[in-house]
Amino acid sequence: MPETPDSGPGSDPTPPESAAEERYRKIFEHTNDAVMIVDLETEEFIDVNPAACELLGYSREELLSMHPEDIHPDDVERVREEFISQVYEEGSGFTDDLTCLTKKGEEVPTEISGAALDPGEDGTGPTRMVAMLRDVSDRVEHRLALERKIERLDRFASIVSHDLRNPLSIIQGRVTLARETGDPEHFDAIDEAVDRMDEMLSELLQLTREGDVIGDRTFVEMETLARQVWPERDTDTGTLEIESSRVISADRSRVCELFENLFENALEHAGADVTIRIGTIETADDSGFYIEDDGVGIPTDERDTVFEWGHTTTTEGTGFGLAIVAEIVDAHGWEIDVCDAVTGGTRFEITGL
Repeated sequence: MPETPDSGPGSDPTPPESAAEERYRKIFEHTNDAVMIVDLETEEFIDVNPAACELLGYSREELLSMHPEDIHPDDVERVREEFISQVYEEGSGFTDDLTCLTKKGEEVPTEISGAALDPGEDGTGPTRMVAMLRDVSDRVEHRLALERKIERLDRFASIVSHDLRNPLSIIQGRVTLARETGDPEHFDAIDEAVDRMDEMLSELLQLTREGDVIGDRTFVEMETLARQVWPERDTDTGTLEIESSRVISADRSRVCELFENLFENALEHAGADVTIRIGTIETADDSGFYIEDDGVGIPTDERDTVFEWGHTTTTEGTGFGLAIVAEIVDAHGWEIDVCDAVTGGTRFEITGL
């Protein structure tokens, strides 16, 4: 009796169909992606692999009793309209924006690809499909980190462009006076302003590279910093009064910018004859300091927005000054609040020291 092709020496007794099924079964069970077989008519899971159970936190039995809308309730209509319709029309589909809900209620960003498993009868379309879910949490986190970095760099650029205006205005004013009077005192002021600009640019460049708003902290005395900043404005307008002072742990350069921007805000809105007062806050629960003026104050309905980037009530303002102040305060772990001064002007209270 002649040998059949499957009965000779060295032949594989396993039918080709069974061998293929075994290979696909191993891929199904051991792939890192979640794989789910879905009945398109009933929208039920027919089979799921271990990776699907691990991703979603359910047992196989639990998933087989569920529907796709149970794991992506917020996206179910969009999935039907965009993804499943692709599978019906083209035999395969893909979307990279699907949020799945785990058994613990945690949201997992995923991308999903799928393909029809059968052509259907009489051209009615497929009745089953294989859906493959891939966890893209790392990718999403990386994208968000890049977006935060870009936003932070944009803000650093805003800080640089805004805070360089003061020393630049000093240089411009002193150059005019030097030409008119020839007094060397003006050149000394120009040198100081240039040194201040160089210091600001160097420190901000370092902070940009490190990704932080503030650098190393040292113990600094408030009155000393405030009086150092005030003459840099090169103006005879306004009066600075120190009612009380204290030593604080802070980034010296950033606190100087904080004072500069609050002084600038008061002079822009309260006028040339404004009086600015600085003092300490001491309560049973907290400590801090305040900076207030005797101007017209800030309306109550605007106080929630004054620290927003780009918010300004003047035609010449950039809307960065108070936003920079809030950023510096937050980076130190402090809190800032705006209220009425005793004299009726604006009072900024910085607490949490």
